[in-house]
Amino acid sequence: MKIFQVIASALLLTYSIGSYAEKPSYVISEIPAPLTVNAHTVYRELSYDIELKSDDEAIIKVTEVRSILNKNGESEVIFIESYNPMNRISALHGWVYDANGKRIRSVGNEDAFDRSNMGYSLYDENRIKVLDPKCLTFPMTVKYEYELSFKQTLFLPSLSLNTINRSYEKVIYKVTTPKDMALKYKEYQMPTGCIKTSVDTKNVYTWELSNISANAYEPYSPHQQPNSPTVRIVPEQFKVEGYKGTTTSWKNFGKWAANLLTDKDKLPEATTAQIKALTAGMTNDYDKVKAVYEFMQKKTRYVSVQIGIGGWQPFAAEEVDKNSYGDCKALSNYTKTLLAAAGIKAYYVLVMAGDNASEIDTSFVSSQFNHAIVCVPLAKDTIWLEATSQIAPCAYNGDFTDDRWVLLVDKDNSKLVRTRKYGMNENCINRVAKVSFDADKIGTANVSTNYKGLCYDQEQAIFLANDIDKKRKITESIEIPSFTLKSFVLDEKRSLTPELNEQLNIELTNYITSLNGSVDLLPLNLMNKLKSLPDKVRNRKNEVCIRRSYLETDQITYELPSNYKITSAPSAIHLETKFGSYHAELKTTNNVVTYSRRFSLTKGLHAASEYSNFRRFLEDVKSHDEMVLGLQKQ
Repeated sequence: MKIFQVIASALLLTYSIGSYAEKPSYVISEIPAPLTVNAHTVYRELSYDIELKSDDEAIIKVTEVRSILNKNGESEVIFIESYNPMNRISALHGWVYDANGKRIRSVGNEDAFDRSNMGYSLYDENRIKVLDPKCLTFPMTVKYEYELSFKQTLFLPSLSLNTINRSYEKVIYKVTTPKDMALKYKEYQMPTGCIKTSVDTKNVYTWELSNISANAYEPYSPHQQPNSPTVRIVPEQFKVEGYKGTTTSWKNFGKWAANLLTDKDKLPEATTAQIKALTAGMTNDYDKVKAVYEFMQKKTRYVSVQIGIGGWQPFAAEEVDKNSYGDCKALSNYTKTLLAAAGIKAYYVLVMAGDNASEIDTSFVSSQFNHAIVCVPLAKDTIWLEATSQIAPCAYNGDFTDDRWVLLVDKDNSKLVRTRKYGMNENCINRVAKVSFDADKIGTANVSTNYKGLCYDQEQAIFLANDIDKKRKITESIEIPSFTLKSFVLDEKRSLTPELNEQLNIELTNYITSLNGSVDLLPLNLMNKLKSLPDKVRNRKNEVCIRRSYLETDQITYELPSNYKITSAPSAIHLETKFGSYHAELKTTNNVVTYSRRFSLTKGLHAASEYSNFRRFLEDVKSHDEMVLGLQKQ
């Protein structure tokens, strides 16, 4: 009897274990309803277990459980992680679950493939490991567990929750350090703070979050600081491939960056002599800089070479001189060295580049940079050189590196400085046009447009295209119904604030349209209507950021057919707001009508509650850009 009881107990235990093993782990229907609002993906679990063993060694264990709710989140199915000789992926496992939480597939490191992190690199030690379980039946869940081995402690993974169409059910971010290691951290938008404990010879820092809801995309959001839960960490003392540094101040961090440039500023004697001959007799330092910069542009080309010190240390100037290529670091260091040969003091600069890049946090000393440029302080002005461009005018850095904090690397005198800001009158489009119509309402338009500063940047690609592509690109840019581009002339002015002048001759047909057979309508805004509006946002959370000031001016003169008279004309419009201004008005003399328009946006940061007012201003602009003149044939 006892034997049967033992067997029955064993069977019951086996059944219980089996039932537990088969119990759904990640059932989609169990996701709390608030987490599905605005969400394409719900992170059921996200955990980082980071252990800093010394100033140059760290182990990171990561678990990610992603429930993808619909096809809009399909990119979240795929595992993607970068690695290099300093940061290795030492383990990778993945599982796929259906909507009911049933495991349907297992994948691992053997199923992954890797590729270069930057496809245009000549040589790149940075690579990406990709694991695609190829399951696209939604909703579904993927779970990834992986381990990273770091041979440095400067570039550590932060906790950064991207809440745009993502929500998070459970998040744990844990950092363990030796007790004698000073760890710096900075919290942003965190609903809960750090819990610090000590275990034996170690300190443990833990952040736990739960039920972080997804947000919809909010246009014109700030770029200054993270606007979703984020924790950044960095030790006060770090080491990268033998190069020790500290993050106690920007001055000290810059000293570490300067050490990477040691003995990298030597040139062949022949090149030094060439630079001296090139600039001999020049008395203006800007002219010398321009000559050296254009020499560098003609001699070199940009090629990404991501090797050594995590891609942070540039090749020596003499190597760039010999090979005639380099990445941003190598070309910036080379340009700085060439300028020194011409007797011009210049500085290597670290920057977070990108037209929409976030501002660095100046209060948290750490690695927040992705690019290198050159700073040249002259007597009357400071200029900035983009060494990777073969086409940029001298001293023009454009929206890629404009108006932001950067680290000027100068050994013991390294410091944060700010790059050039392009004001409203340096970021503008000014257009003058004359349009004449014959008795059959066929129009001829001669249009002169000046693109200046950052607006020049947008048009430069047209200028550099061949004649066939120029005509195609210009034609595609003109939003006028029924027109023919008869001829065009483009002229570039390369200067501190570059300009592009465009002369167009356009034939218009059906530009004057009939409303009801007796009244004709003439659209007054020829080529510069506000085309779209930012999305409406309910319960906006982020401030409203207009990142750059901008100006458009138009003066269009219409010579009407002699057999037409004006029957109705819009009144003048004058809008003045904290966001910008809009003015449009008409002047008529006989059958000549002059339409003037001025639209501007002003750089600034405004409360989230102002978004509806800002959007209403743009709605008004868009509406008034549809002004028409009423005409009647006599």
